[in-house]
Amino acid sequence: MINIVYSQPANTGTGTHAMSQLYTVIQFLKDSDTPQSVVSITSRTKVDISKIPDIWHKLTHTEKIEYDPINQTFEYKPTYQIKSKEDLLELLLQKRNEGGMDYKDLKDSYSKLSSAVEELATEGQILVVRNKDGNPRVLFCNDRQYNTHMDPEFKKMWTEIKIPDETDLPKALEQAGLKTMEVFEQKVTSDSKPKKTKTRNKRIKITNTHLSHIDLSRDYLPQNKK
Repeated sequence: MINIVYSQPANTGTGTHAMSQLYTVIQFLKDSDTPQSVVSITSRTKVDISKIPDIWHKLTHTEKIEYDPINQTFEYKPTYQIKSKEDLLELLLQKRNEGGMDYKDLKDSYSKLSSAVEELATEGQILVVRNKDGNPRVLFCNDRQYNTHMDPEFKKMWTEIKIPDETDLPKALEQAGLKTMEVFEQKVTSDSKPKKTKTRNKRIKITNTHLSHIDLSRDYLPQNKK
């Protein structure tokens, strides 16, 4: 028989640690848009919460987990209640005077949030500021009264403008006849130079009359007694 040695446990599923199991259950509830029974949770997560008192206690005392003792169901309650793309649009309308909303603050509100955002953006209902990888970062309600018609040719020219890399930006600005923040750079340069402290030999005023014949500005070594 060949002995197989694993650098990590072969079973990388739910795990036996209570916190790992609790995390699995909460993630399942987050991805569910309806209340889940104990049977459903146990079946889908392989964690029998009815037989683990510590996990049961934490679930029933977690702020964002709502437990219904009559039906014995658990439901995740996010900060914002979103069940559809219409709910998302209504929330952005309510928050339109407060600026955009961070996508990360809405992620646990609706399991289909990503597809809802893309649908609303395609319909022109919302505006989306994206990260470099294309994922949504900030969401805005699109108030159509402020939309300005742009010539398609101008749009094409704008989108085809290549943004220079950060390291090439100073050179690109110089080629365009623009200057960088020279004042700021000079200030940093001047402030970054270490200040030299001048050391001066100060003559010490002698107040003790019995030391008046000794010059303390010079090194003084007592003579060895014979």
